[in-house]
Amino acid sequence: MRGVLLAGCVLLGAGCHSAAPAGPSRPTSLAGQTLPLLSSPSLRLTVAGRLGNRVVPVVLDVTRPLSLVSSSCFDGEPPVAAGTARVPESSGGHRSWPEVPAPPVTVGPVAPPLRTLLLSGETGCSVTLGQDVLFPYALTVDPLRREVTFTASRPREAYDAELRATDSVRESHVVELSREPLGDWPLLAVQVTQGGASITGPFVLGTREPFSRLAVDPALGLGLQPLETAAGLPPRTFVVDAVEVADGLGVKPLVMEAAGRWPSQSSLGRLGPDVWGRFTATVDAQGGALVLRRPHVRTPEGGGRQQCAGEGGAFSEEACYGIFVRAEPDGAVALSGEVFRDVPEGVRLYVEPRGVDGQRLETGCQVGLSFQTTTRGANTQHRLPWASLAKTLPACHAALQGAKSYAVSLVEEGRQPECPTTCAFVTESASRRTVCECQPTPLGEGVAVPTKGSGPQPPPVEERELEPEDPK
Repeated sequence: MRGVLLAGCVLLGAGCHSAAPAGPSRPTSLAGQTLPLLSSPSLRLTVAGRLGNRVVPVVLDVTRPLSLVSSSCFDGEPPVAAGTARVPESSGGHRSWPEVPAPPVTVGPVAPPLRTLLLSGETGCSVTLGQDVLFPYALTVDPLRREVTFTASRPREAYDAELRATDSVRESHVVELSREPLGDWPLLAVQVTQGGASITGPFVLGTREPFSRLAVDPALGLGLQPLETAAGLPPRTFVVDAVEVADGLGVKPLVMEAAGRWPSQSSLGRLGPDVWGRFTATVDAQGGALVLRRPHVRTPEGGGRQQCAGEGGAFSEEACYGIFVRAEPDGAVALSGEVFRDVPEGVRLYVEPRGVDGQRLETGCQVGLSFQTTTRGANTQHRLPWASLAKTLPACHAALQGAKSYAVSLVEEGRQPECPTTCAFVTESASRRTVCECQPTPLGEGVAVPTKGSGPQPPPVEERELEPEDPK
């Protein structure tokens, strides 16, 4: 990590030597901490933290050499810059940032030892922890529980040995990570396939943005076509058949962002949580390992739906579905769900709300999670009831306020017709009206992968850094 600071951060003035570290009353190491991710339909590595006395979202970004704070976190004018840092960008080139003394920052019970922070112009208050804080740790992300666990970094060989000795119920893979020579962020080999065309090469392993991104010029040079080509529109997305880090290890199909500005000479794009988040994943940039785990599956003799290995190793279809319920700090309930088998037609998980006593609530509303056609590992998370449901189905919103937990009641093949992507849905029994809250895609909010004959779609909104919501 020292090489990053020397090669990637050219300071003008006294930028790296301002402000004292956080006081000794809190631990400064994240090792051993397990923190819940902020609720979001898409998997994003954002946790709750504090900036001084203010509760803020804290983004975990293993590609960012130095940590940041947005200027809107400060009442009035931000602190006077102590200097300027010229920092390499994972997409290519460098960018200069004002560097300010770090106010007290805490993440869970931990006060990371930050002296300075780069000042970003993001709308909304957030802190981003970069390699200067995260480099000593391996981050293990559980997509069903929506948690991240910090452990000390280990060599890749240690993960190989551990998995050979202990992991029999789950299919486990250790993918080699290299480090970009200048910026030190993690790179891995990825193959992207579209029809008879494919592109293979190094991609940045990203933890900030939910979507994977593909550089336009190299992709066009090898015959991949953006979705917007047929309509004569600027390239914004690629609809690809597969994105894999090894044979059979990835996602099919996927919509990737088209990166028109990706001048990097060391990578072809970014691999996001929409791919590696289909697994219980350990990201260890210093150790050079991406560890991917998921339950073993098998197809019964004679065909039929895949069955999954449960905790004891026995195979069943029931083990292919998981839900997890978490109480939020404001009293709301966050429901997450995951499907561990392929769902070639999509699938619906119906859940029944339960009260404080664990008994089923009679709400007059049907609740569930709908998954689109995809390969195994699809997951989502939703606050129930979500805020806008108060306007669209007020009776269901009121009735579901009393739910403290949920349990799977029925599984049916096929996605919910009203829900285009992976979504939560509520159906009012009396009116039979269904309302969905869906995962966004690079095509827009809840816009599905186009099917044959659907024609070209309009481009999505302009590329931008997606900002986390404030924790409740």
